[in-house]
Amino acid sequence: MRQTEDVAEVLNRCASANWSERKEGLLGLQALLKNQRTLSRVELKRLCEIFTRMFADPHSKRDSGRTYGTAESGISSASFKVFSMFLETLVDFILVHKEDLLDWLFVLLTQLLKKMGADLLGSVQAKVQRALDVTRESFPNEQQFTILMRFTVDQTQTPNLKVKVAILKYIETLTLQMDAPDFVNLSETRLAVSRIITWTTEPRSSDIRKAAQSVLISLFQLNTPEFTMLLAALPKTFQDGATKLLQNHLRNTGNAAQATMGSPLTRHTPRSPASWSSPLTSPTNTSHQNTPSPSAFEYDTENMDSEDIYSSLKGVTEAIQNFSVRSQEDMNEPIRRREGDEGGSGPEGRAVDAVDGGGRMALDNKTSLLNTPLLSSSPWGGGRDHFSDSPFKHSLKDSSMDDSGQHADADRGLDQSELVAELLKELSNHNERVEERRAALGELLRLIRENTLQVWDEHFKTILLLLLETLGDREHVIRALALRVLREILSKQPYRFKNYAELTIMKALEAHKDPHKDVIRAAEETAAMLALSISPEQCVKVLCPIIQSAEYPINLAAIKMQTKVMERVPREGLGALLPEIVPGLIQGYDNTESSVRKACVFCLVAIYAVIGEELKPHLSQLPSSKLKLLNLYIKRAQSGGGSDASGEGL
Repeated sequence: MRQTEDVAEVLNRCASANWSERKEGLLGLQALLKNQRTLSRVELKRLCEIFTRMFADPHSKRDSGRTYGTAESGISSASFKVFSMFLETLVDFILVHKEDLLDWLFVLLTQLLKKMGADLLGSVQAKVQRALDVTRESFPNEQQFTILMRFTVDQTQTPNLKVKVAILKYIETLTLQMDAPDFVNLSETRLAVSRIITWTTEPRSSDIRKAAQSVLISLFQLNTPEFTMLLAALPKTFQDGATKLLQNHLRNTGNAAQATMGSPLTRHTPRSPASWSSPLTSPTNTSHQNTPSPSAFEYDTENMDSEDIYSSLKGVTEAIQNFSVRSQEDMNEPIRRREGDEGGSGPEGRAVDAVDGGGRMALDNKTSLLNTPLLSSSPWGGGRDHFSDSPFKHSLKDSSMDDSGQHADADRGLDQSELVAELLKELSNHNERVEERRAALGELLRLIRENTLQVWDEHFKTILLLLLETLGDREHVIRALALRVLREILSKQPYRFKNYAELTIMKALEAHKDPHKDVIRAAEETAAMLALSISPEQCVKVLCPIIQSAEYPINLAAIKMQTKVMERVPREGLGALLPEIVPGLIQGYDNTESSVRKACVFCLVAIYAVIGEELKPHLSQLPSSKLKLLNLYIKRAQSGGGSDASGEGL
């Protein structure tokens, strides 16, 4: 029977600033864990806090401040020895208490991945990798995947090249042990996949490029229908990059004499897509049939030959492109293949011809997944760009030349399309030609304000992506102007942002960190317009995680934006959102920044103005003093004083 005071002594030594005492504490903890002695909830919480601090201690060669000529000289460092012992103890801790560590998993996983980027000795690096392997095998796959997606898009993180490789390799290995339903098409997943697609073109590291490509292939193989619809919801630039990669991979796989050993196409556990019941992929949701068809999901890339796989993916690519480029009017007409009208002589036409036979069923099935009402009813689309408006291409101008004779206003549309294409071509000169790009942004702003721009269907996605990329420009004048153009588009074309809300909101909030006041002012105006233009429910889903995890001033900007959103939410809808909204505001009420605390109070006041006393049960965690202060502000607002009357007491 263990003695509580013995455990307390072990934890005290682990928390010591003295390396020798810390080493003794870790040895004692190892003995405790190897005997399968479990810790109480209070002891677990304290040990997690101690381990979190140990992760932050200096362990790398650079941190230790000495020059290492040999491995032996590095081993002599006390910090290296203790950290090495810490990693060994950590593995034992995970194995014994994995059921109790779900709340600590985010810290554990992200800190281990960060350590993969540190300048550690080879023996220590191997122990970090061992801890990562044990972590991956010990916790639920879905929870790990969610954490990795969140970590990948966390704006407060600046991972170095080694950390990016570690993240990607961990995701790839994790997907091999995941089941298809573990992959869920959430907003964070879409943002993370977008970032991983950009990493496939990382100019500084071939390792990152290769690892990012492998992750996309693994995700595609894990849950093809869900991943396909995820791609369809991304801007066309990202669609182009991902589909081209997948095409090349499957083509190369076919040329490898159908060798399956070691290929990402071969998964550890065969899975039957026919067992999936996601409402997004169910054949009952398609507009072409009322009863489930047994063949609707009968495509298994492991049992198809390489030509069938390649042809099937071409069908996916074409379906995505049809979704992207068809206007709302085209949706009501029979789908016509442009390549077929032209004789099918292009590579797309040849690919479709190759589908006839064994690959036809797979192509039809995958195409049907993309033609669900969820996708086909989208008001986006238009244009006949067929990859031509993608920044992956060298020219933007050719997209305006397709089928111009089909419309009565063809000449006028063609002229404007050429003009916009030239403006976008100029805007693609990032960090160069400042005056020319400033003039191009000014002209684009004028066209939008005058409401004379008629080529939104063709150019919206490219305009949006270039504007968001321009927010990272070296010139603050350009950054501010790009935000103002973005705000104007939001006011004139708000519905077009439905599939890009997460990306746009995060970029606008990130701009609040800018050192120049004019950029911050433009970012505030853009965030305010986003609050008015995006649906309240979508805003809440994006803003709540940011409010809870982002640092100042991004969290402040998110809270202010959420306050404006609250003014738009109907009473009956707000009640269901409170469990998502209130915890972040209560957390922010304790923030060290007074402006964040004040913003949280004002947001709670705005919520109370909509929902009244129904808010009170969600405030049970607030100390009585803070609850009194909140009540004071609520009364001031009700009496007409307004919540901005004073920040006193915050």
